[in-house]
Amino acid sequence: MNIILNPGQSNTKRGDINLPAAGNLTGCENLLWKIVNNNGVANFALPTSTDDYAPYVGASGDVAGNNVTAEAPGFGENFRVVCKGAVNPGDQICLADPGTAADAGKVRALPSGAGTFRVFAIAEEAGVDGQLLLCRKIGERTISH
Repeated sequence: MNIILNPGQSNTKRGDINLPAAGNLTGCENLLWKIVNNNGVANFALPTSTDDYAPYVGASGDVAGNNVTAEAPGFGENFRVVCKGAVNPGDQICLADPGTAADAGKVRALPSGAGTFRVFAIAEEAGVDGQLLLCRKIGERTISH
C-alpha cells in the first residue's frame, strides 16, 4: 500500500507475516494455515474443515504461543504445498480432509464424492502423496456436491 497517497494505510506491509501459533505448528511448513481469533489476538492455526479459508503457506512453524511466519501467495505467482493423494495438471485444488490430523493443511484434487470444498488453486504439475505440489492461486469458490 502507498501510504503517501493514502496515509490511512500506515502500518501495512507486503509479503510474509508473523503471528503467534494457536497450536503446535512445529514441522507444519509448506502446509496451509488460517488466521484464528485467540482472545482478540490474531493467531495462525491449521484448517479444521475442508471449507476453511486457509490462504497462508506456513514458512516457519513453532509451538503454541511462539511467533510463526507464513506467506499468502497472490494471483500472479505459483506456490508449493504438501499434496495428499494423486493430482494431475489442471486439477482443481482444495484442502485435504483435516478430520485426519496428519492431513490438516495439505491439499488434494477436488473429490467427486459428497461434501463441501473450497477450491482455491489449479495444479500446474502432476503430484503424488507427500510431494510439494506446484499450484497457482485462482479466485476461490465453495463447491458442494
